[in-house]
Amino acid sequence: MDTKFLSSGFRYTNLPESYIRPESERPRLSEVSVCENIPVIDLDSQDRAQTVLQIGEACKYYGFFQVINHGVSMEAVEKMLGIANEFFELSVEEKMKLYSDDPSKTMRLSTSFNVKKETVHNWRDYLRLHCHPLDKYVPEWPSNPPTFKYVPPSLTLSLFLFFSFLSYSLPLPWLFLVLHDQRGGTTASVYHVDFHFNMDIVSSYCKEVRELGYRLEELISESLGLEKHYIKNTLGEQGQHMAVNFYPPCPEPELTYGLPGHTDPNALTILLQDLGVCGLQVLKDGKWVAVNPHPNAFVINIGDQLQALSNGIYKSVWHRAVTNTDKARLSVASFLCPEDDALISPAKSLTVDGSPAIYRGYTYTEYYKKFWTRNLDQEHCLELFKNQ
Repeated sequence: MDTKFLSSGFRYTNLPESYIRPESERPRLSEVSVCENIPVIDLDSQDRAQTVLQIGEACKYYGFFQVINHGVSMEAVEKMLGIANEFFELSVEEKMKLYSDDPSKTMRLSTSFNVKKETVHNWRDYLRLHCHPLDKYVPEWPSNPPTFKYVPPSLTLSLFLFFSFLSYSLPLPWLFLVLHDQRGGTTASVYHVDFHFNMDIVSSYCKEVRELGYRLEELISESLGLEKHYIKNTLGEQGQHMAVNFYPPCPEPELTYGLPGHTDPNALTILLQDLGVCGLQVLKDGKWVAVNPHPNAFVINIGDQLQALSNGIYKSVWHRAVTNTDKARLSVASFLCPEDDALISPAKSLTVDGSPAIYRGYTYTEYYKKFWTRNLDQEHCLELFKNQ
């Protein structure tokens, strides 16, 4: 391959050998049907008790659901998808500045999943970001496209807006940015931006998604019969990560994956799907089923930590991403994670009726390190934390 990643603009006519799965591990796409009864939950419902009941049933029997009227603005969603597409359209040279195969890095562009350990690669490029607290992580985010991040507080921003005094009907103004860094250096660039000067597309999206995550954690807590802040309090000052996934057109989708079957190691995943292209599949009753995008909805995945907190009542859903021949697919996954030192164990009230605690207590740091030492599609990592 000519580059370290797939989003190079080159259209493959044959699948490179390093991506071809053994026959027994292939996706068997012809055997996959569409899941017709995916729970779609309206978070704007006035009947909270009914919403809690719906979420509890979805977590127990599916491990995932979709939410509508979720409070994240359509403007934020559309701009996030737009800037994500712009990012992957950048030149290879520009993207190579961000490339890393070190999973410990808090901002990196990479490919597949864990290229250092894998024997077979996955048909995916992705941009991985840490997103909380924003003032800590935004300065290391990509600076191209220019509207990806806001200008950090450590920089002095001089703005020159040039308006035409002859007619208000002329095109929107051009914005000239002069950035003075702390070393006294200066860089200048000219960008055409909208009249409202919104330079923080991704951070705004992150804030809105985080609030949605908190709402969902309250509802999930209540659905378990716990106090509504139980999950949030147990997880502590939650980390927030984002994976912007890009799956290019694949010459032979039957032979590979965008991502193989796996569960998420975090607590809760909030997935924004590209409406135009299908690719998400989940394991339901022992069969893989397709989860087609629902308009104006997020897919919510229960992660490993909520399975542990619920003492196995709720299931961390096995899911995978498949590819297609004709179109690239984009998705934006936001992950809410326990703070590193949070002690994860089944809620005591879920073990008082004689049900033993399935999982031993552990810290999230311990779990996450174990997760990254394994292949993505290995046995469920949570199995290693069961009480004997």
